[in-house]
Amino acid sequence: MAIWGLADHFERGQLEPMLSELLAERESRGSRVPVVSLLMRSREDASWIAHAIGWLAVRGRRVVVRTRVVMPKRVVAALTEAQDLGAGVVVELEVAHHKPEVQRALLGEQADPAVALLLQAQHIETLELPIVARIGPVMPGIHDQPNGFMPLVRNVEAADVRNVVVVVGQLHTQQLRNLVSCQRELTIAGLLELGRAYAVDAMILLGSVPVPAEASVYKLRSRRAQVFAHALERIVAELGLELPSCGCRSHCELVVSRPTANGYAAGYESVMGRDLFAGIELR
Repeated sequence: MAIWGLADHFERGQLEPMLSELLAERESRGSRVPVVSLLMRSREDASWIAHAIGWLAVRGRRVVVRTRVVMPKRVVAALTEAQDLGAGVVVELEVAHHKPEVQRALLGEQADPAVALLLQAQHIETLELPIVARIGPVMPGIHDQPNGFMPLVRNVEAADVRNVVVVVGQLHTQQLRNLVSCQRELTIAGLLELGRAYAVDAMILLGSVPVPAEASVYKLRSRRAQVFAHALERIVAELGLELPSCGCRSHCELVVSRPTANGYAAGYESVMGRDLFAGIELR
């Protein structure tokens, strides 16, 4: 389960009731939620994510923080405290390209350069927090071009991050607009291939025709996406980096915690009781 964008709820003092509501929605359908991913997309997310880590940890949830920005100290401290409590935690670093301009084009203007994220990874490793490099979104025309993928993977390898996930991306309108703006960082051949792969007019990618105003999502054909991912994963494996072994496209085996007989974390606590109604004022 992935959660993001709760900064406003934190400011209004409604973070915990909202977390309870989101988890209860799943639990009410008979599903347990032992692992929760918190998506950190800007530094403004630091306060609510740090609080959510602690809240989830004491309720027996295992926490993954997926970040595209360098984490402030309070988030790192919250992860360390959760691990000390026996909760499983993992840090996923979103790295899309070795060039900062392309990294921001694919992940958003708030995204930090890949080298900055990987530099922090070396500090996080000293705290014995598990780290995964989430390489993506990867796209034909960008990552299959000369120097489009290898420099990034080499940076991951140099940072001694051994666990890697390769994520093939969809192409959203805002990403398309961003890529047109930084087209000098890419090759003409690459832009044309990107257009062919995602069925986007080449004139749009070359900046000769405006990007459509309406929001759209362009997708690779399923077979093309599988072949593309396999080719990049083979490069990663040849460098000795570790890919997920369970087929879920995530290193879930890293999210360890104090086990119990049923496989869930010790202290796993349903939110269908008191937490669900904690923010309701009775009149």
